[in-house]
Amino acid sequence: MRINVYFKVLAVVLAVFVWFLARKSGEPIQMSFYAPVVFKNVSPSFQVTSDPPQVNIVVLTNSRDSFNPQEIQAVLDLDKAQEGTLSYVLTENHILSPVKVEITRINPSQITVRLEELIEKSFSIKPRYQGTPKKGYLMRDIRIIPDTLTMRGPRSVLEKLEHVSAHEIELEGLKESVTMRVDLDLPTGNVQIIDQNVDFYSAEITIDSLPIKKRFSKVPVFLRNMDYVSVINPGTFNVFVEGPEDLIQELNMDKLYGEIDLSTFEPGEYPKVTPKVVKPDGITVLQQWPIVSVWVKNERN
Repeated sequence: MRINVYFKVLAVVLAVFVWFLARKSGEPIQMSFYAPVVFKNVSPSFQVTSDPPQVNIVVLTNSRDSFNPQEIQAVLDLDKAQEGTLSYVLTENHILSPVKVEITRINPSQITVRLEELIEKSFSIKPRYQGTPKKGYLMRDIRIIPDTLTMRGPRSVLEKLEHVSAHEIELEGLKESVTMRVDLDLPTGNVQIIDQNVDFYSAEITIDSLPIKKRFSKVPVFLRNMDYVSVINPGTFNVFVEGPEDLIQELNMDKLYGEIDLSTFEPGEYPKVTPKVVKPDGITVLQQWPIVSVWVKNERN
């Protein structure tokens, strides 16, 4: 591919060189050069998906002062063309030149054009990541915001696509939740994101510390809604809990305690009552003991 480009550039340079020589001699100029094939009247519903073609053109001209081979194009009218692989024969009528020239050869004289229908399709955006958080932490969740997009492009490209991935997100060493901007791995080919008023896409990464377990002794029990004088025995209990290390380390008796709602208790003895454990969200109670006894006296508060 690189060699072909080299020869095409060399051909243009030689053509310009010959042109300058011919201008000085006064003889008609015969030049060989490569010209691009451009398309006009392509329906907005279609797109040319084949590689942009170039053709070798040999011309004869007397326009010594104004002729420039880089201004010549082969123009192909695709009006009324339908989807598929199409063949066209190029003639001198397809060559557009700013000055009068005589076309002596076009090679290749026949080119193939692949025309595809453009479609719109919506996709979910999936996160990708590598690395691991700092020891003692784990990645709980990754969310891409917004998590969908709509693209417009050739049917052959978009129909086989199931989702769009974000560039890999680096998790190595993270110990707290973060939000970062991410790029998307869009498919190759001439596709475009339909305007969604989105300036950029971001990833919300939730990092939690690994759960630890801890026993808390002599956790107080409080009586609520006492209509009668009541006595509890014992007044404390033990709780074995599990949760993120940062939450566990912050636990104290203001955040962890037991309570018994006496609003439905009539006077009497209740030897087996399990206090309700009041705790922060994210903490799980694995075990609690002992059960307590409650004596509700027949005596109003």
